[in-house]
Amino acid sequence: MIVLALAGNVLSIDGSFLFIFISIIILIFVLNRTLFKPLNRVLDERERLGAGRLAEAKRLLKEHEDRLKSYEGQLRTARVEAFEQMENYRRQIQSDSQKMIAQIKEENAAQIATAQEEIAKQASIARQRLEQDARAMASTISSQILHRGVGSGGD
Repeated sequence: MIVLALAGNVLSIDGSFLFIFISIIILIFVLNRTLFKPLNRVLDERERLGAGRLAEAKRLLKEHEDRLKSYEGQLRTARVEAFEQMENYRRQIQSDSQKMIAQIKEENAAQIATAQEEIAKQASIARQRLEQDARAMASTISSQILHRGVGSGGD
C-alpha cells in the first residue's frame, strides 16, 4: 500500500503542472518569434549567400575555362599558320636554291665546253708546231747525216 500511495503522489496532476505546461508553450512561442525565426532567417541568408558565392565561383571558373579554350584555340591556329608560313618559306628557299644550282651547272657546263674547245684548239696548234718542229729536226738531222738537203714535200 505504501507503494501505491507514493505512486499516487508522483502521478497526481495539480495546478503547478498546468502552469509549467502553459509557461513552456508561451516560452516556445516567444522564443520562436524572437530567437528561432531571426536565427533561421540569418542561417537561410547565409546559405543563400554561400550558394550564391559558389554559383558565382562556378560561373567565373566556367568563364575562365572558356577563355582558356579560346586562347588555346587561337594559339593552335597561330601555330598552324606559322608552321604553314615556315613550310612555304622553306619550299621557296629550296626552289630558289635548286634554280641557282641549275643555273650554276649551266654556267659551269658552258665554261667547261669553252675550256674544252680552247684546249682542243691549243692541242691542235701544239700538234702543228710539233709536226713542224719534227720536220725541221728531221730535215736538219738528215742533211747533217746525208750531207744533202731534204725536200719539205717528200713523204
